[in-house]
Parts: sequence; C-alpha cells; structure tokens
Amino acid sequence: MIQLGKTKTVDKSQIARVRDLVEALLPPEFDDVAVMVNQIECKEEGCPPIETIISLLVERNPKKFKVFKPVAEVTDEDVRSGLKSLDGVTLQPTASTPAQAE
Repeated sequence: MIQLGKTKTVDKSQIARVRDLVEALLPPEFDDVAVMVNQIECKEEGCPPIETIISLLVERNPKKFKVFKPVAEVTDEDVRSGLKSLDGVTLQPTASTPAQAE
C-alpha cells in the first residue's frame, strides 16, 4: 500500500459546494459528465502544500484543472477561471451558481 502521508479531514460539504458550482457553470452538453473534486496534500519539495483538483470525466477525453488552495477556500472565480482554461468547455452565459441563488 502506498501512503502519501497523513491527510487532514476534508469537509464533505465543501467538496459538494465546489462540485455543485462546477455543475451549475457547465453547459447542457456536460449534463451526463461526472464531476470529481479532490483535495490533495503534497509533501514533496516545490509542490503546493494543499491543492484542489477538479476533474470532468468526459468519455475518452477527461479534463482537469487545479486550484492551489484548500477546497474550503475555492471561490466562484477560481472555478470559472479553471473551467475557461479547459479546451472544449464553454460556460453557461448566465449561469446562476448555488451561492448566487441563496
């Protein structure tokens, strides 16, 4: 078994918040795509101590981007910027994000 070091507990509601935000910003053609959000802790030199990885499990062409902060600190703008950087992903023009809807 590979052990990458002791990991801190991640608030699952924060994972869900970011996943819901991603799903709200994606266009309808991504409705069947699974969205994964993971917080990773890195102990290697030159690696950010904590990063959030957001993955779109598109069939035969998975896409991902990283936000170099804990998932609890990921903002709407972080997600928008990351999604815009992905090839073939266009954001909803007037997406109402979960945070805006409240």
